[in-house]
Amino acid sequence: MRALFDALADVVGTQARSGELLVATLEAETSEFIRLNHARVRQAGRLERALARLRLVDGDRQASCTVTLPGLGAGRDAVAAAVADAVAALRSAVAESESDPLLDVNRMAVVSDDDGPDAPFDRAAFVDAVAQAAGDADLVGFCAAGPVARGFCSSAGSRQWYRRTSVAVDWSIHLPDDAGTRRAVKSGWSAPTLDTVALGAAIARSRADAAVLARPVRRLSPGDYRVLLAPRALADLLEMLGWGGFSARAHRTGQSPLGRLARGEVSMSPLLSITEDLDAGFAPAFQSDGYPRPRRVPLIESGRLVDTLVSPRTAREFGLVSNAAADHEAPESVRVTPGTLRADQALARLGTGVSVSNLWYLNWSDRAAGRVTGMTRFASLWIEDGEPVGPIEAMRFDDVVNRALGDALEALGDTCLRMPSTDTWDSRATGGLEAPSALVSALRFAL
Repeated sequence: MRALFDALADVVGTQARSGELLVATLEAETSEFIRLNHARVRQAGRLERALARLRLVDGDRQASCTVTLPGLGAGRDAVAAAVADAVAALRSAVAESESDPLLDVNRMAVVSDDDGPDAPFDRAAFVDAVAQAAGDADLVGFCAAGPVARGFCSSAGSRQWYRRTSVAVDWSIHLPDDAGTRRAVKSGWSAPTLDTVALGAAIARSRADAAVLARPVRRLSPGDYRVLLAPRALADLLEMLGWGGFSARAHRTGQSPLGRLARGEVSMSPLLSITEDLDAGFAPAFQSDGYPRPRRVPLIESGRLVDTLVSPRTAREFGLVSNAAADHEAPESVRVTPGTLRADQALARLGTGVSVSNLWYLNWSDRAAGRVTGMTRFASLWIEDGEPVGPIEAMRFDDVVNRALGDALEALGDTCLRMPSTDTWDSRATGGLEAPSALVSALRFAL
């Protein structure tokens, strides 16, 4: 992948005419995909993929296109042929395009290299580990492994590179169908390299939770309940804040769900601190306009909104200082500061209430007020006196995030779970989040 990027950078450097700026963003991967049914391989394959998103800039006008590049072993001549045809088409498109007063692409030569270590994936060891840990459980899952790369280069001399190798496994353990009611535990595991012991332990925890699901289901009445949010459930809630919560544009246009927090009308818990931290390794230290990103941007510190994410376009439109956020101005490499609640004490601290593993179908029910709604699903358990009693029926919650993560937040777990994005809609995505569990004194279930 690096050789292909270097070839692309060489070609881009020769294609622009005087007054033009040609930039390219490389997206490449070499991925192993495995689908599992009943803890056995249903489908397995390997994918090599590379594409370049090209942008030709002439003054304040631009045009863009996407080019599928030759194979990862292709030489400079093959890359040059693919790019040359695209640039000719872009030149015609630029001539017909309108001016863009907010256009801001980095015209400086920035060079950076963030190349993670190689870690070969042992497919047979992975399959054996899953089969041994799952036993006779009905485990359905998906694994994506291998390196993912991003690169930015320009005719001005920029060459910025990012590559990470990882293993990400997402699975659910299903109980036998009982009178048409399907119950399942959903979980996941990830690491830079395959660790069969750690993976097996994670699957074993899922099997233990699945055993509790076999008990009679409890129906709860609407109301406020003490809740222990597992790291994935807290992550689901925090990802909603990425929908404009930290966007400078959303705040300037009055569309942010954290507008009241920014104005000081409400506050979050002093226990909560959230940082966009590239040292977590989830995302590259540059964005599609070629600007290098700061390593850390504190977003919430001790419950206070202290900064937002500002893209170059937003900075130009509103006269702000950019911190090189992407156009969508959503966090991509999030770290939540852990607390002091130990995992072996969490249920005892909960006492009587609900332990929630995942939240689903989230949306803003009142964006201006920061009110979010969604559903419990999978292993949401009723807890009495610190002991699991059985599963609850799926419930809809509807609550103000400033309350749930404000006065109602009693404690955060002392250990964060690493959760990279597992999206594969167009390609294996970058991005992710590290978060602990959260003990909430009152979460409102609407029905």
